[in-house]
Amino acid sequence: MKPSVKHIEGRHLTASDKRNILACIEYLRNEENHALWLGRPRSKKQYCVAADPKTPNRFSVLIRETYTSDHGQRRQSQSRHVVETRGVDPLPAADWSIAQLELFQGGEA
Repeated sequence: MKPSVKHIEGRHLTASDKRNILACIEYLRNEENHALWLGRPRSKKQYCVAADPKTPNRFSVLIRETYTSDHGQRRQSQSRHVVETRGVDPLPAADWSIAQLELFQGGEA
């Protein structure tokens, strides 16, 4: 089965976002610490992915985007999403730093 991402909760995800989320999951498969912001080189977006311990193949995703305001100031926006994957093996259990875990438990930024 071809790996795919189904958007469950949050604002719109682009096809590029979905491909990047799948790439993040595959990258985290070999990492001991999952408390990482991941992104493509020169991309304005970074992704933080956390597996849902209660539901297999469900992930919470934070997307952080850097942009320049009309006044030339660098700004960041952050959005929360819940996605479900198909055709992807579940991530093994990993270490989380408390500061990163709090990102998923807090309110909208």
